[in-house]
Amino acid sequence: MAAARCGGAMQGMSKNSERYRAPNPPGLDQLPLINTEHAIAQWLDFYWRKLHLPPGEARRLAVTDDRREFAVWTGRRLNPLALGCYCYLPDAGSGASDARNDTNTTGALAQASFSSPSRRQLTLPGFGGAETDGLLPLETGEAEQAATTDYRHLIYVEPDLLPLGIEVTVAHELIHLSDRVQGTPRKHRCHGYDSISVDEAAITGRDPEMLRALLREETARRESVLRQLRPYRYVYACPNPSCNKEYLRVKRYTRPVSCGRCDRHYNPAFLLVLRYTLPETRVADANMAAEARAAEPAPVAAHEEG
Repeated sequence: MAAARCGGAMQGMSKNSERYRAPNPPGLDQLPLINTEHAIAQWLDFYWRKLHLPPGEARRLAVTDDRREFAVWTGRRLNPLALGCYCYLPDAGSGASDARNDTNTTGALAQASFSSPSRRQLTLPGFGGAETDGLLPLETGEAEQAATTDYRHLIYVEPDLLPLGIEVTVAHELIHLSDRVQGTPRKHRCHGYDSISVDEAAITGRDPEMLRALLREETARRESVLRQLRPYRYVYACPNPSCNKEYLRVKRYTRPVSCGRCDRHYNPAFLLVLRYTLPETRVADANMAAEARAAEPAPVAAHEEG
């Protein structure tokens, strides 16, 4: 959902986690793997069918509502504000181990010692028809592709969303997956206003403006939760007298950062300066003010110049 949703290969991952960690996605013998609440799994099945996604692609699918699990799969930590994310991992074999871990040595996920075993399923709900108990077999072309590639479709959906937010986020991430399957992946130009958002409104049958309002509400709710856990402590400001925009931070910046409002690229002329540190009594007020500014341009780090 908007700046809080992401899609594409590793798009939307946190910049604080650029240190490489090898991806460790589920093995093929575990897929499709759905580790989510029931509502997410239901909408996943509904929109998978509505988008006419090939059943064979589900054999490369893993979905979770656990941020830490998604970080293990992708090797990158997800942006804390993300409400959902689709990640295409083109070569899962290069980072994933062939060895099974202690939680699935039996090969049956329902019998593994997970914290919530009832939430894990070997097949997408509803994929089995009258003539089959599971997913449809791979077509000849799909089988050949599977023999020569080891890719994964990895999806995260934030579980603490409103019911409509869960539905729309699932549809949104599956649109990204559909684009990838068709060989036409798209990146967001502006969440809520680009072609992906147009498709999102069409596939869900919702008014685009209503979806934008939903996005703003969900982003504000997520921001509120984060600020309770990690309140802002530091206030940086743009030195440009005609701007003077303030940036609230949980931690100090570790590298030079310039004002994103004055210049979308790094510009030393607008280098942010630490204005003051918030005392405990002002943290709550600053957090509330930050929620209202969540959609404004972000600061630009020095290494992003050009």
